[in-house]
Amino acid sequence: MLEQLLRAYQWFDHPEGMKFVEAQQDAFRTVGHWLFQPGAMSAFHRVLNCEEIWALHVGRLHLHVIAPDGAYRLVRLGLDLAGGDVPVATVPKGHWQAAELAPAVPFAFGTNVCAPGFRYSELQIAPRLELAELFPQHQDLIVQLTHP
Repeated sequence: MLEQLLRAYQWFDHPEGMKFVEAQQDAFRTVGHWLFQPGAMSAFHRVLNCEEIWALHVGRLHLHVIAPDGAYRLVRLGLDLAGGDVPVATVPKGHWQAAELAPAVPFAFGTNVCAPGFRYSELQIAPRLELAELFPQHQDLIVQLTHP
């Protein structure tokens, strides 16, 4: 299935770290597909103009969310509902978020929806040192899921 997904879209390497392709955009929403392979992550980032909805189709992801007040939430995106996974999660605008493959998962594929429409000018990829200073209680996670 991974090979089929790789051939199905014109992927680009997103600045956050995973493969991404925009499927649709208008003033009301932006829809894109993402693909995580081993070693890929979505580095801590926040979107200032819209909430971001993550929908998982295949695999499992760990979605890490840090609220502006420092509260941390781990969302296990997956299809094992009895085991505590959720297939869809929403990250409010202005919250820091990062994602990574769950352990022993070969790849994950899904869709993000931003509403209202996403604007790159409203995307902030976290500077590691600044985010660690802001949230020292999450320093290990921030170092793991940011670019140097």
